Amino acid sequence: MKRSIFLTLMIAVCIISWSEVPVLVIDSGTDFTHSLLAPIANPTLSELNGIEGSDDDSNGYVDDVYGWNFAENSNILVHLENIPANYADIVKFMRLMGKLQLSGMDSLSQDEKMFLYTNYQNKEFLAWVQYIGGFAHGTHVAGIITKDNPYIKMKAIAHIPVGNTPAKEIAEEVSMAVRYFRSTKRDAEAATEQVTMDQLIDYFKSMGAQYAQAMEKEAEYVGQVNPRVVNCSFGTENKMLLENFKKMMVDEWGFVDPTDEQVQEVVNNFVKYAFLPRDKVLFSKAEDVLVCIAAGNSSEDLDNITTSPNDVDIPNKLVVAATSQDMELASFSCYGETKVDIAVPGVNILSSYPGEQMGVMSGTSQAAPYAAKIASMVIGVNPNLTALETKKILIETVDKKDWLRDKVISSGVINVKRAMQAARYTKEKMTVDAAIAKVNEEISEKPVKRNAILPKFNEQEREMYNWFAF
Repeated sequence: MKRSIFLTLMIAVCIISWSEVPVLVIDSGTDFTHSLLAPIANPTLSELNGIEGSDDDSNGYVDDVYGWNFAENSNILVHLENIPANYADIVKFMRLMGKLQLSGMDSLSQDEKMFLYTNYQNKEFLAWVQYIGGFAHGTHVAGIITKDNPYIKMKAIAHIPVGNTPAKEIAEEVSMAVRYFRSTKRDAEAATEQVTMDQLIDYFKSMGAQYAQAMEKEAEYVGQVNPRVVNCSFGTENKMLLENFKKMMVDEWGFVDPTDEQVQEVVNNFVKYAFLPRDKVLFSKAEDVLVCIAAGNSSEDLDNITTSPNDVDIPNKLVVAATSQDMELASFSCYGETKVDIAVPGVNILSSYPGEQMGVMSGTSQAAPYAAKIASMVIGVNPNLTALETKKILIETVDKKDWLRDKVISSGVINVKRAMQAARYTKEKMTVDAAIAKVNEEISEKPVKRNAILPKFNEQEREMYNWFAF
């Protein structure tokens, strides 16, 4: 079975064996049988050609040909048998939502508007859209990195449970925090008393230690893959955490009408002590790897809040916001003058879906892999560049934009031509700083697409715009 599934990919794999930049997608799972992804898939040949049901490369994972599903402890990265009967309608709906975001409601025909409005009001249908948003997420992200990119070979880790919307994931994490608090409480009657912040921090630290320990195997696997670029289009959403924790503070921890500042402090401490130690472990074996992280889709300024994995304490991360046509910050995108590095297109992005489909998604989850793509191309030009040098090239060759001046560290959007030429100059023994200065002088800003416009949205359309972000 193992060979039969991947036999059709062997010719493509052999043809591109010269690809030199290993990329790892940590997401919801990636469908490497897709024709866009098959040519850049990076199989472990001993597993591909080995005995089915055996650990042919002795790394502790059976049949992990293209990666491992840590969410399910399985070698199956995407369950194609779970594609729903209404898949075509869902893909169509998502395509029209992307078109709405990019060009406005007037760009749709009457039939398209009717289809969009009717299904947007159907809660059962929207639940399926959310499911596909997770199910297809890792495949879509991988396709963005892959398209028109001859430099890469790719493996994947399924890290996010498929089917969990962000709201569900956060509700489960908060529920776990409450259960853990109860299980370690010495005085059962103390639940009616207000818990102190120091007590909560102690509990969060205990959770963090458990989370970090549980992440060690996945971190070891990341090290085994030995990537040069990692994409992480996942993370916590502060607004959802605030909503859930405020309820827990009142119902479980004895707070009476907590202020917004108190709730934010609890959330910041929860993420800092429960999540960030786990994230630090995840990336601990990836020291000279550029880790591209999606900024988030809750439209928040991240400078005064703590989010995961954005705030993980590693120098080799690149936190990415999303733009619309590089003309404005996407209204769903998070930002931060001191915490978000760069901005790239993240609206109405066409890429691969499982089951040989092509479809649209929007979000900082789509922006991050675009940055990862350019990073891999830069390294492909000069493999001697370190992760920090690659990051420096991407950040310091941007097109500066007034509308990003207080939104991202670089104040700009990625300029592919400058970044690639800077890499070429460094290969010719020019220093990184000199190469950056030279390309900024030689290469002009990327022009805005001809006929590009920024559409106007009414209140409902803006709600739909911000809802459709993954």
